[in-house]
Amino acid sequence: MQTRVAILAVVLATILAGCGSSDSTDCIPGTPTALFPDRCTSSGTSGSGDTAVGSPTLALALTNSSGASITQVAPDQAGVLKASVKNASGAAVANAVVTFTTTDSSAALVPSSGTALTDASGVAQVGLPAGTQNGAFTVTANATVSGTAAKGTVNYTVAFPTLTLSALSINPATLSSGGNASVGVTVSSGGSPYAPTLAVSFASPCVAAGKATMGSPVMTQSGVATASYVDKGCGVADVITASVTLGGATVTQTGTITVLPASAGSIKFVSANTTTIALKGTGGVGRQEFSTLTFTVYDTTGNVVAGKLIDFVFADSNSATTVGGLTLNPSSATSAADGTVTTLVTAGTIPTSVRVVASVRGSSPLLTTLSNVLVISSGVPDQRHFSLATSVGNCEGWDYVQPCSTVTVVLGDHFGNTVPDGTAVNFTTEGGVIEPSCLTAAGTCSVQLWSGNPRPTSGRVTVLAYALGEEDFIDRNNNNVFDPGVDTLFDDTNGNNVFEPPGETSFDKSPDIFRDDNEDGNLSPGEPCIGPNSNGDCKTPGDNQYNGVLRIPQVPSAQSLYVWSHLVQTFSGSFANISSAPIVCTTNSTLDVPVQITDQRGNSMPADTSIAFEVSSDLATVAPDGYTVRNFVGDVGGLLPAPTSYLVAVGCGLQAGSASLVVTVTTPNGDISTASLPITINP
Repeated sequence: MQTRVAILAVVLATILAGCGSSDSTDCIPGTPTALFPDRCTSSGTSGSGDTAVGSPTLALALTNSSGASITQVAPDQAGVLKASVKNASGAAVANAVVTFTTTDSSAALVPSSGTALTDASGVAQVGLPAGTQNGAFTVTANATVSGTAAKGTVNYTVAFPTLTLSALSINPATLSSGGNASVGVTVSSGGSPYAPTLAVSFASPCVAAGKATMGSPVMTQSGVATASYVDKGCGVADVITASVTLGGATVTQTGTITVLPASAGSIKFVSANTTTIALKGTGGVGRQEFSTLTFTVYDTTGNVVAGKLIDFVFADSNSATTVGGLTLNPSSATSAADGTVTTLVTAGTIPTSVRVVASVRGSSPLLTTLSNVLVISSGVPDQRHFSLATSVGNCEGWDYVQPCSTVTVVLGDHFGNTVPDGTAVNFTTEGGVIEPSCLTAAGTCSVQLWSGNPRPTSGRVTVLAYALGEEDFIDRNNNNVFDPGVDTLFDDTNGNNVFEPPGETSFDKSPDIFRDDNEDGNLSPGEPCIGPNSNGDCKTPGDNQYNGVLRIPQVPSAQSLYVWSHLVQTFSGSFANISSAPIVCTTNSTLDVPVQITDQRGNSMPADTSIAFEVSSDLATVAPDGYTVRNFVGDVGGLLPAPTSYLVAVGCGLQAGSASLVVTVTTPNGDISTASLPITINP
C-alpha cells in the first residue's frame, strides 16, 4: 500500500505541476494534505498566495547500524543511507519518494527497489550492503518536491578481508566402498573464523567422473562448511578441493580421502529409527530420548558377514561419549547372521547434531562408515516460538456461509527447533465454525475456518489456538537447562536477579487462557476459559517455578502448561457504504478526495474487493481509476490495519459546471455496490 501511495503522490505531483498558469511558484492552491504538503491554504489560481524562495534540498549521509558516519562498507558491515529532504522553505518534507542508485553494479540495495518514503522528519533510508567487487563508488539519491528535483551524493569504498582455509577435516579418512564421510573446512580472516555466510565449493576427480557424490556448494555457519562425501565406486585415493571466493579473490585447500575398493569388504549404514532425539529428561509421547542405529557388514563379494566385531564412536569426539553427555551403548557389538549390528545413541542435555562412525575391528586397512545426522532437541513448544496466522483476514463472511480462511500455527521449542511431528494444537472461534485441532508436520499445521453463525455484531471474530508446552526462561549460565537460583523466569534487564516490573517482563505463565471475544483483556460472561480458573477470572497466578521439561532437577509441579496465540478475523459484508465530503473545486485545479468505503458495520470490505472510480463527464478527471482491497489480519484489542478511506485526485477542467464521481465496488462473490458523488466546479 505504501508503494501505491508513493507512486500516486508522484503522479499527482506531476499533474499539479502541469495545472495552473505558466508562472513559476512553490505554492500550489488547495488544502495541504499528506500527499501535497506544499499547498498553500489560499483558494486562488496558481501563482496566488505566498511564494517560497529557493529550491528544495536533499542531504545524503552514509552511517553504520548505530548511526555513526562511515565511508566504507564490507560484507560484515553494511551501511545505512539516509536522505534528508527539505522544501524550498527549509521545512522537512514527509511522504516524498527518494530513489537511491549506486555506481557499484554488483551491489543490491535493501529494499531491492532502491526507493523509500521520507518519514515525518523528512528522512528516507535504505540499506547499503557490500557488493562483490572492491573499489570506490558513488551513491546518488533523487527526489522531487513540488515538481522540482533535488539530489544528493555520497562516496564510499568497499573492502573485502583476506580469507584463508584450514586443512580439510575428513572423517573417516579411509572410507569403505559405498560409505559416506564428512568433509569440513574452516574459513578464517585474520586468524579467526569468518562469521558472514559464504558459499564453499567442494570438488574431486571421482565426483567429476560420477564415481562419488558430494553436496556443493555448502554455506558456512560461523565460518565452517561441512559437505557429505558418498562413494559410488571411486576405489582410489581421491583429492578433494575446497574453494571460496570473496571480492574476486579465490582461495583453495586440498585433502585426500582413501576410498577402499569393494573387494576389500565394507560396512554400510542402514537406518536410524529416529533422526530427532529429545533432550535427556524431556522425553514423552512422540519424543524418545534415544535412537537405534543399524549397520550391515559385507564381505569382498557383497554377501553379509556374521561374527564381525564392530566399534562405534561419535564422529566429533572419536569416543563413545560427546558434548552434553550423549553416549553410545554398546560401544562395540558383533554382527548377527544377517550381517546387521546395532548401537543405541542416548541423548544428553545440550541440543546438537552428531554422527556415529562404525568400524570393523582388525580390518586392514580399517573399514569404516558414517551414520546420518542425528538431531537432539527438547521438542516441547514454548510460548516464545508459538506463531498464529490466517490466510485471509477479512473474508466475505457476513453474507455467505463458505470457507473463510486457512488458520496456520508454527511451533518451535526453546532452541528454535521445530516440534516433533504429531504435536496437537487446539482451536476455538468466537464466530463461524473452525476445525477443532490439527497435528503438526515439520513444526506446522493448519485448520479451516468457515464463515457462518454465530456472527458477532461487530463483524470481528476472535480465533484462539493453544497447545501444551513450557514456559520461557533466561538461561543465565548457558547450560541449556533451567537451574533454580541461577536462571530467571523474567527478563532481568538490569542483571540484579530481582524481578522489577513494569520494566521487566515475567515468563511465569498463568495455567489459564481464555478467548477474549470482546477484546477488553478480561474474562467476560460467555467467553470460554481453559484451565483451572481457581480465582474465577481465568487469571490463576503462576507458581513462581519454571514449568517445563528443561528443569534440572525436576521438582513436583506441572511440567507443561498452555502456550497460545489469538488473532481477529473479520467477517466482512458484501455490500458497501460509500461516501465522501462535498467535492467542490475551482476550474483548472485538482482536489484530493478521500472516499470512505466500508461494509455495513464500518469494517473494511472483503479482501480482493475491486473498487473502480470514474467521472460522468469530460468536465472532470479522476486518478487512480481503482483500488483492490488488500488482505489484513487484526490484533485482539487493537485497531485493524485495514483501509476504509481511499484517496483519489479529482481534476477540474477549464469549464465551470457539475459532474459526478461514480464509485463501483465489486466483492469476490460478485456483489456490486455503486454511488454517484456530486462534483461542483466553480469558476
